[in-house]
Amino acid sequence: MGLLLPWLGTGCASLSRGLRGPGEITDKARRLCEHNLLAWPDLSRFPADMAPQDYVRPEDLAWLQAHPEVPPPVTKPPSQPGLCEVQAPSVLGDFATVAVKLRPTTDEEAPPGDIMATFQETPGGWRLVYWLPEEAALPAQASGANVPLFSEALIQPWKLSGTDLVYTREALQERVQGLMVIRCVITRRGNLTHCHTLKPLPFMVQPALEALWGSRYAPAKLDGEFVDVRYTFHFNLRAPR
Repeated sequence: MGLLLPWLGTGCASLSRGLRGPGEITDKARRLCEHNLLAWPDLSRFPADMAPQDYVRPEDLAWLQAHPEVPPPVTKPPSQPGLCEVQAPSVLGDFATVAVKLRPTTDEEAPPGDIMATFQETPGGWRLVYWLPEEAALPAQASGANVPLFSEALIQPWKLSGTDLVYTREALQERVQGLMVIRCVITRRGNLTHCHTLKPLPFMVQPALEALWGSRYAPAKLDGEFVDVRYTFHFNLRAPR
């Protein structure tokens, strides 16, 4: 079959135009995390010194401004964001992924949560991608839009069993690489449903979907209860040399 691939499952606000690359991504991810904005760009929570257009991808910001009636996926953010530990970003072309570990500060028993954020390079710098217009273009029944999106208020689901994604022969031959993004509903029973591709890669979508459908997860939790949640999976594919 081919190569096994790993699974990746939120100072001053106005950054210098000369600052680009991993440092900009890290700084913006930390700032967004501190204000509980990694999972959803709630414009009401941006402080005065954080202009949304400096942090949010233009397509997402335009969609959100055109749909003010759409509520945040989780209406109860954490009382405190906790400690935001931002990992080194993985950059592939004009997309980058960065893992942010959320460490609670008020409840010592609460487990940490992790969020995988996607950034895209724009003419003005790196911006966080929320995939709002891409998902809105799908039928509600297909996307599971009535299910809340994973956010900092939830305890993250984690993989219990299932196969890993493997490079197909065709993808190896074409040296396919880059970021692939798939969003699914993880049910409170740990099954995956309503999987759809937000950013595809040639020859790799179907095997990724099959790997996801065959997996089981410990469900997400909110206030100690298992809940259904829409969860975004990131696959960083690097063609072998």
